Amino acid sequence: MIMGRHKKGTAMKKAALLRIILFVFVAVAWISNPIGASSGRIPVHQQNRPAAQQASQTPPAQPAAVDYDDIARFISGLPCTSETLKALQETPEWKDSNAVLEKSWAELDAKRLQPMRAWADAELAEANAATKILFYPFGGPDFLTAFVLFPNAETYVLLGLEFVGKLPDFSNTDPKRVLNYLGNLNAALADFFNKSYFITKNMNVALSSDKVDGVLPVICFFLKRMNNTISGIKRVDFLTKGEIVDVDFAGARRKMQRPYGIKIEFFANGTNKPRTLYYISSNLLDVDFKKDSSLYLYLENLNFETTFIKSASYLMHYKTFSNIRSLILAKSRYILEDDTGIPYKYFPAKDWDEQLYGEYIKPISDFSGVEQLDLKTAYADASKVKKLPFHLGYHWGANKDSILYFKKKEGEPIR
Repeated sequence: MIMGRHKKGTAMKKAALLRIILFVFVAVAWISNPIGASSGRIPVHQQNRPAAQQASQTPPAQPAAVDYDDIARFISGLPCTSETLKALQETPEWKDSNAVLEKSWAELDAKRLQPMRAWADAELAEANAATKILFYPFGGPDFLTAFVLFPNAETYVLLGLEFVGKLPDFSNTDPKRVLNYLGNLNAALADFFNKSYFITKNMNVALSSDKVDGVLPVICFFLKRMNNTISGIKRVDFLTKGEIVDVDFAGARRKMQRPYGIKIEFFANGTNKPRTLYYISSNLLDVDFKKDSSLYLYLENLNFETTFIKSASYLMHYKTFSNIRSLILAKSRYILEDDTGIPYKYFPAKDWDEQLYGEYIKPISDFSGVEQLDLKTAYADASKVKKLPFHLGYHWGANKDSILYFKKKEGEPIR
C-alpha cells in the first residue's frame, strides 16, 4: 500500500509539473501572438492601453486575391465568376432568395429610383455639373440615394454611427448558411426599400456580426445594383491634424475608436473612370466633433461642393450639433435636404437662393419641438414650390414630403 501511494504521488507531481510547463508555454505563445489580434477581441494584456492603441490592433489583412467585386455580385443577386459562388447560385435556396430580391428591387426602381433620376436630371443639373465631392452626413450606408441624385461625383463621403464590418466568406460553406445570410441582408434592406431610410434599431439587429456584419455589405450591394465595379477596399485611419492614411482592410471590429472608416474604389457604370466612396463611422455631437478633432479638421480641408441631408432625425436643429451645422453652411455651395436637415432659418435670402419641392407638414410624432413655422409659411407661397414626383423621408405613410434646395449666392466665399 505504501509503495503504491508513493508511485501515485510521484505520478501526480509529474502531472502537475507538466501542467505548469504547458501553462507557461501557452502564456508565452499568447504574449507573442495573441488570439485577440485575429478574432477581434482585445487581449487581456492590451485592455488597459489607450483606446487609440487598442484600435490599431487589427487582424492581418485579407489576401490580395480576395475578389470583393465578385462577393458583392453574389450578395446582390448578380452573376459571379467564382466557380464556388456560381455553384451556390444554382442552389434552390439562392434562387428563392433572389426571386424575392428581384421583385423588391423592381418595385423600388419603378416607384422611386426612376422618378428620382429624371427629377435630378431636370432640377439638379447645375449642382451635378459642379459637384466633384458629395458630402452626405447622417446618411449611414445609403450610397444608393446619393448616387442616383448625384451620379457624376468623383468622391462620395458618407457618415454614420453604424460600424463597418466586413463582407462574407462563402468559399467553404453550405447552402443553409448562405440562405440565412441572404435572408438577414434582405431584412436589413427592408426598411430602406419600403420607407427610403434605415431605422436604427432594426438595422442594429440585422447588421449584427453574427448576421450580416456591418454596413459594408449594404454599401457594396448598392454599388453593384447600380452597375459599378469594385476595384479595392481599404481601411481609413485619421491622424491628429486631419490627415488620413489608407491601410490594408481585413474587416473592422464592432467596437473601434471613432472616427474610423473605409475607402472603396470603384468604376462607375462599366466605364474606366475611377471613383471613390468613403464611409466614416463617427459621432457628430459637438462633444466628440470638436473643432480640433481629427474628423473636423479632415472635413474642414475637404473641398466638397455639395451636401446632401436626408432622414437626419432633426439633429442639426439642436445646439449640441452646432459644429457640423456650421461647417456645412460655411463650405457648401449647394445643399439639398429634407426638413430633418439644417433648419430653414439658417438660410437667409441675402446669402442663399432657394427652391422648395413637395409639401411641408408637421414632423412625425417621434420628433417633438422641431416644427418649423417659418418653413411652413414659405411653403404657403406657391411661387416658391414645385411638385416632387417621388417620396423620400419620414412621411412615407402620408406620402407628403419636402425637399429643400439651396444655392449659395455669387460672392459668398466657399471656405
